[in-house]
Amino acid sequence: MPLPGGGAADPNRRGRRQVLLIVGLASFAMAIGLFFLGRQADQAQQQEAVRLEPAAAVAPDPFTPSVAGPVPALRAVPPPPAPSPESGKVQVAGHYGSEPGLFGGTGKASTCDARRLANLLLKDPHKGRVWAGTLGLTAADLRRYLTELTPVVLIMDTRVTDHHYREGQARPYQAVLQAGTAALLDRYGVPRVRCSTGDPLRPPAAVAKKVAYTGQSWRGFRAGGTVRVLPARQPLDALVLTDVVTGERFIRPVGGTGATDRNVAGTPVGSVPLGTVAALGHTVTGLPLSVLAGKTWRAAEAPWTCCGNGRPEREESS
Repeated sequence: MPLPGGGAADPNRRGRRQVLLIVGLASFAMAIGLFFLGRQADQAQQQEAVRLEPAAAVAPDPFTPSVAGPVPALRAVPPPPAPSPESGKVQVAGHYGSEPGLFGGTGKASTCDARRLANLLLKDPHKGRVWAGTLGLTAADLRRYLTELTPVVLIMDTRVTDHHYREGQARPYQAVLQAGTAALLDRYGVPRVRCSTGDPLRPPAAVAKKVAYTGQSWRGFRAGGTVRVLPARQPLDALVLTDVVTGERFIRPVGGTGATDRNVAGTPVGSVPLGTVAALGHTVTGLPLSVLAGKTWRAAEAPWTCCGNGRPEREESS
């Protein structure tokens, strides 16, 4: 009904309608937002993050400045392993650290300065203790342990447990190190240091959820093409490495930094498949390779791995 005197509609009532409309729309938008946030939270709970770490990149909160030397471009390397099936989680192929084809470098040259890393860590006693503790060591063991590691270049994308140094603590996280990353191996052929960050490395932890990759990917990355390194059955005397430029194999004694490398003629990449031991006439696994020649080691699950100080522990990855 028109208002007495022919006046206009009550402006206060019209204003209240507008306010109610705005409140209703805002509530609807909030409900939609909460619904999608809830879905994202549920998805996040069903996923586990694995950080991709390119060879040339520096991860957040490194333990030390880089101690990596020059790493040539990977020109002559074996093809990646066949993809593994995925069902809810990524199955990462396991290869023993004694297998030719996992690691490389260039003959007579080191790609990592373990002595400098020891000096950097020991300059900060707290940091040195934290670093050593991740591998079951004490600070007193640090220099001897590091200088007995072997510098190599990863020639497969490799799953590991890496560590940030944050708020005075080592913060573990799952990572894939890109092929071409400089690393230090222990006497079982297991990566223990990422040289560009000084970070300690452990075997990858089991992933029971769907993997969500974070960080910066690289050309050729394939989730099913990554590997994890299982400890050799026995301590190694030497490693058979692939020259990443020429593709030829050479022998590096464990703990050697290049000066004691020995050339191996007639074993270019491809002549010895990943997982096959060649007759190189040198003791690598505790037995002469001539005894092991022709035997193929499957990419296998190992019930045990070995921590940094040599004591056995349960294998962490599945």
